[in-house]
Amino acid sequence: MQLVLLWVGKTRNPHLRSLCDDYLERTRRLVRCEVVEIRDPGKGRAFKGPDLRKAEAREIAHRIPDGSRVVVLAAGGREFTSVELARWFEAERLHGTRELAFVIGGPEGLGDAVRARAFMALSLGKMTWTHEMIRVLLLEQIYRAFAILGRIPYHK
Repeated sequence: MQLVLLWVGKTRNPHLRSLCDDYLERTRRLVRCEVVEIRDPGKGRAFKGPDLRKAEAREIAHRIPDGSRVVVLAAGGREFTSVELARWFEAERLHGTRELAFVIGGPEGLGDAVRARAFMALSLGKMTWTHEMIRVLLLEQIYRAFAILGRIPYHK
């Protein structure tokens, strides 16, 4: 199985970028995983609201690998405990899923075209997080899930 995490813009906060790098490195020891940072179409342009979401959706759509099962991060999405997430990954693997693409939209949210392509919306809880913080949280939970599956004591 391969995981692809797509998000809009670079992680500018050096502390959060360092955490992302750390969890990405750990995760890659357990499962193939890559991060795709998508150019921010709103940078230097007057895009706002629906226009920005549409522009981001076009950029995201071009970068989602063909054949991937798409999971979008969204408020109101499905919530898991860490153990449930691990079991979900295992079930996806057993069902023959070759690639999962996790998509984090920009601060304005995800465009309808990306949401329509998703087979699941995932929520990391009811609290509001910055988009840079969500990157760290998602990577940590993915690492934790595969640590659980690999019986690595990290998750305790």
